Amino acid sequence: MTDSDFQQLFLTFSAGRTPARTDFNASRMFSLLEDPFGVWCSFHAPQEEAVPEPNRYESLKIRTDRRSRDEWIKEEFPEVVFISGETETDRFKNTLRAMADGARAIANATLWNLPQSVYGSVNLLVKKEENTSRFGPFYYEIFQFKRAHDLKEHYALQVSLLGQILGEIQQFSSPTARIYLKGHLAEIHYDKHRERLENELAFWRAIRDGKAKPEAHKPPKAAAAPWRVYANKYVTQNKDLLLLPGLNTEMRQCLKINGMFNTDDVARAGLAKLQEILEEPHATDSFYNAQAYLHQQPVLHEKGHFPPPTKKYNLYFDFEATETFTKDNVSFVYLIGLWDKEKDKYVSFVARTPEEELQIFDQFYNYVQDFSQTALYHWTDYEVRKMKKLADKHPEAADKLKSLCSICYDLKVAVQKSFYLPAPSFSLKAAAPAFGFHWRQDDCGAMDSMVYFTNWLKTGNEDLLKKVLMYNEDDCKAMLDLETRLQAADVLEILP
Repeated sequence: MTDSDFQQLFLTFSAGRTPARTDFNASRMFSLLEDPFGVWCSFHAPQEEAVPEPNRYESLKIRTDRRSRDEWIKEEFPEVVFISGETETDRFKNTLRAMADGARAIANATLWNLPQSVYGSVNLLVKKEENTSRFGPFYYEIFQFKRAHDLKEHYALQVSLLGQILGEIQQFSSPTARIYLKGHLAEIHYDKHRERLENELAFWRAIRDGKAKPEAHKPPKAAAAPWRVYANKYVTQNKDLLLLPGLNTEMRQCLKINGMFNTDDVARAGLAKLQEILEEPHATDSFYNAQAYLHQQPVLHEKGHFPPPTKKYNLYFDFEATETFTKDNVSFVYLIGLWDKEKDKYVSFVARTPEEELQIFDQFYNYVQDFSQTALYHWTDYEVRKMKKLADKHPEAADKLKSLCSICYDLKVAVQKSFYLPAPSFSLKAAAPAFGFHWRQDDCGAMDSMVYFTNWLKTGNEDLLKKVLMYNEDDCKAMLDLETRLQAADVLEILP
């Protein structure tokens, strides 16, 4: 390929510019499928409302995955060309140059088709010689690497889009691509995904051009960062029907057809009207949830489940567990935290390694002074499930773990059976803030704490561990705070 031909090729697919916000990056396919309201915000919400929220967990996972992927590529393709460059333009040009030179394999490739407003990155392009392309008696096939066990829909669509771009560039469309998943290889046949891909890209263009406005999700995660804060505020201020638990899109649409566009409309419509529109229990649940929002107080719908049983010793506990980042590490519970109601203090047990996991459960067991007079409160069955799995895995510790399970009480179940709340769900992160509780840190959630813990192990920086402990302490205190506020709250009763 002459320099003139190469320059013309670059100009054809760059359209004389670099990718802009109005172009679709194949890596955004997940957002388009799972967070379309966030996509809408990126074009139409006030840009000053964007709040960056670094995803430390995802960043750590990406870095770890990249290292593992690059090591595998180097082993399998010793002559691989790794694409680099100071600018996006440099990386695209270097990708085209490597293809024109017939490189055996090209890693971290950049592909553009800006006249069609699409672009993206490919983990690996592998040279094949069964057909010809504009570059010679060969063409390139896409290899992508994903950490999941199963083939996700957005993976297939993302790769299909990259395959289209690659086909246009090299003037030959391979019928397949390969995705390396965790433990096996999946083959993508582009034909199977062509229609869905066209529909999703049309949907994205409609969002971009202001012709479509998707629904948000329920707070506190109405959209992904950087639009989470704005989306939560948007949904709450508009008293959106999304705030009513248990309703799907079709049910919300039925309410809108019947003139109910927010929670106030539902509260004032009357139960009989709602029962004409929705099946039970959705009609009753929606009406009384709307009443809870209207009056900003819980509504009691069944007695006998709340308050939970009170013992001489009352402990509110929560686990933090690691995720596996590489093929060599394992997931384990690294922190057991509890709020001791009687001593009015936070207690924590920390494991640095999987081998220390049982030790902290032994410490947890020993902290319980009297099993007949102690109640262990948790939110959801996550903690109990973890202990039961450990008991199956470690028969020598089974008796102690089963003893801990025997005095556990799921506060979420007790609250959910008793009340309708002015909250979009019964997750602790939704229910506790509805009554005034707030976590002290904006930059440390469950996934962030995993990263802080991992970095603490590497660096020994105690400030990182303090952040993890503070987050866990707030989780424990949130349960007690919510229980206390519900017991003291003015309650609307719907029971005779």
